[in-house]
Parts: sequence; structure tokens; C-alpha cells
Amino acid sequence: MKNETIFWDVDTQFDFMRPEGKLYVPGAETIIDRVSDVRRFALENDYSIVADVDWHSLDNDEISETPDYKRTFPPHCMAGEPGGERVGFLGELPIEYVGLETMESNALSTLISKEQFHIVIRKDALDVFSNPNTDKLVELIHPKKVVVFGVALDVCVCCVVEGLSRFDDIELCVLKDAVKGLEVRPEQEIFDQFRRMGVEVTEFGDLEFRI
Repeated sequence: MKNETIFWDVDTQFDFMRPEGKLYVPGAETIIDRVSDVRRFALENDYSIVADVDWHSLDNDEISETPDYKRTFPPHCMAGEPGGERVGFLGELPIEYVGLETMESNALSTLISKEQFHIVIRKDALDVFSNPNTDKLVELIHPKKVVVFGVALDVCVCCVVEGLSRFDDIELCVLKDAVKGLEVRPEQEIFDQFRRMGVEVTEFGDLEFRI
């Protein structure tokens, strides 16, 4: 794995990223080009990508016809439907998927045994670490640095950063020009929180020349 660095792509799906999506993150369409730039840079420079995506069914606890928009939300990113598709440049490297059911360690090891991989972890809750395979996958990859981008900054991006921060030996970086939030909390407040956690907050252009 090149330089033991991976890129972590959070929920960059149609229903979140496009104004006509079912749970649109305001302004998310303005970072689609930047998200594509980040993926292109990673894939063309031999870095691996781990992405997480919502993969819902109507019986998920998060899905409700009377949502409170805190813990419950209207139907979005439903399994197998167009709203759950990732937007922007995805490259030609084959994409492999980690489902919601617990996988054997040897199966997860096979996914990351290649020099470069592009893996998508499916989740049916806000936190990708609710998937029983996520912790094990991170342990097996054992990256030294993880670069995080995507949506929503104040919800699922925070879950990824907080989850990865539990691994003492991982250096974390968030690309502030490749994230958008729901504005539940001010962006600057979240970035300041990340910095207090020891997370680097930078722009893609600055990262590109230092990685």
C-alpha cells in the first residue's frame, strides 16, 4: 500500500450530493468536482480508497415517514436504488463491497491483499462502525494515515473521524474543501474540534504536494 496512506470517502451518494436527492446536503453539489479530484489523485497515484455508503431498507431504525431529522430520516439511499449510487469520478479500479453481515477475517484479508484496492462498506445507520466488519477491516489495513472527505460533515464525517481516532497509531486528515455539512453545527466549530483531537484539517491542494 503506497506510503501506508488511504483515502476515506464518506457518503458521497446521489441522495445526499444532488439538489434533487432525497436527503440533500445543502451545497454538496459544489464539491462533486473536488471529490472527483481527490478520488482521481488517489487512484492515479496508487493509493487505495475505502468508502462508506448508506444502504437502507424500510425496516431500518433510521428510516421513518415521520422523521425527526436527528436520529430518524425519510427514506433515502435505499438498497439497490439510484439514490444510493456514488457521484463523480470513480476510476477503473474494480470496486469491491463489504456488506452488512459479518464477514470472516480471511475474506476481509483477501479484499485488501492487492497493491491497490477500492472498497465500499455498506451501512444502515449513521455510523459506519455500526457495520460489524469496519473495525476488523481497519485493523487489517493498519494504515498510518487516513485522509477523510465527503458528507455530511456534522454527522457521518464526524462518525468516521471519531471512529478512526480510537486507533492510536492512525494519523488523520480532513479535507475541508471536500466536505459539506448540514449546518447543524458551524463548520469552523467542527474543524476546531478535529484539531483539538489531533486531526489535521487542510485543503486538497496543500495535501497533494505533501503526501
